[in-house]
Amino acid sequence: MLSDPNVKKIMPKVGNRYEVALAIAKRAREIAQKRYEENDPDIKDPVDIAATEIAEEKAFVKKDGKYVVEPVLDEDDSTEEEKNIVKE
Repeated sequence: MLSDPNVKKIMPKVGNRYEVALAIAKRAREIAQKRYEENDPDIKDPVDIAATEIAEEKAFVKKDGKYVVEPVLDEDDSTEEEKNIVKE
């Protein structure tokens, strides 16, 4: 169970509890896969990282082809921001 940020803080940004769980799970899998590929020894839980990214709007959730929170992409940061988009 998430303590901070909790689901109630993320729900207004994403939708309902089910959509929050899906978005967090998808982003957490991306984080875990990236760690595996890069052989990263970080022990912080990918679920906590994913929830924090979504709550702080560092990762953006896309539902039905539209962003829930529209990302602001700078020319320099576009590739990094594009990697943090969770599609549902």
